[in-house]
Amino acid sequence: MSIESFFPQKTETRNQKTIFIIFLLVAILAWGCAPKPQGPPQQALVTQVLDGDTLVLAGGQRVRLLGIDAPEMAREGRPAEFLAHKSKDLLAGLTQGKVVRLEYDQLRYDHYGRLLAYLFLPDHTLINAELLRQGLAHVYFHAPNVRHRDALLAAQTEAMDARRGRWQKALNQDEPYYLANRHTLRFHRPNCPLAGKIAAANRLKVQSIKQAYLEGFSPCRSCKP
Repeated sequence: MSIESFFPQKTETRNQKTIFIIFLLVAILAWGCAPKPQGPPQQALVTQVLDGDTLVLAGGQRVRLLGIDAPEMAREGRPAEFLAHKSKDLLAGLTQGKVVRLEYDQLRYDHYGRLLAYLFLPDHTLINAELLRQGLAHVYFHAPNVRHRDALLAAQTEAMDARRGRWQKALNQDEPYYLANRHTLRFHRPNCPLAGKIAAANRLKVQSIKQAYLEGFSPCRSCKP
C-alpha cells in the first residue's frame, strides 16, 4: 500500500496546489502575450472634414485642431458664420484623402471625446497655423495645451497685419476697452457677466481688440466682442 493511501487529504491538497500554480502561470503568460491597447494614432488618413477645425480619421475618430477656432457652419437653425465655408474648404484641400501626422499636447481628448491634435503635412507644414495664416481661424488656447503657442500667434499676427480673411472685420472696435482673463485666456466686453466674475489676480484691462489678440486672448463666446 502506498504512503499516499494513508494521507489522502494531503495528496489531494498537493494536487490542488499544483493545479493552481499551473493555472496562474498560464494566466500570466496569456496576459503577457495579449495585444497592448493602442494609443492615439501618430499618423492617419483623413476621410472627412466637418468644418474649419474638425475632421474625421479613417476608423471614425474625430479630431479637433488644437489652438485655433474656425467660424461655425450652419446648424440648429443658425446660419453659417462669416468665412465658415472657406475655412472648411481650406482644411479639406489640405487634408482630405491624405495621410497626416498628429502631434499631441498634455491633454489629448476634449469633453466630447474628440482627439485634440496639431496636424502636420509630409512637408512639415503645421495645418493649424496655416488656417490662422490665411485669416480663416483665430487662436483659441486652452491651458495646458499651449505647446505651439508662439508659432500659432505668429501666423495669426501675419494675417492680422495683412487684413486677410476674418481680419477684414474682426478688428473693428465698438467698446472703449475690454477685460481679459489670464486664467481662461478669453477677453470680454466690459459689461459681460463673465467679465464680472474674473478674479482680480487674473483680470487684465486691454485697450483694443488687436492688443487682446496679439497677447493670445480669444473672444468670449457669450458677449462676442
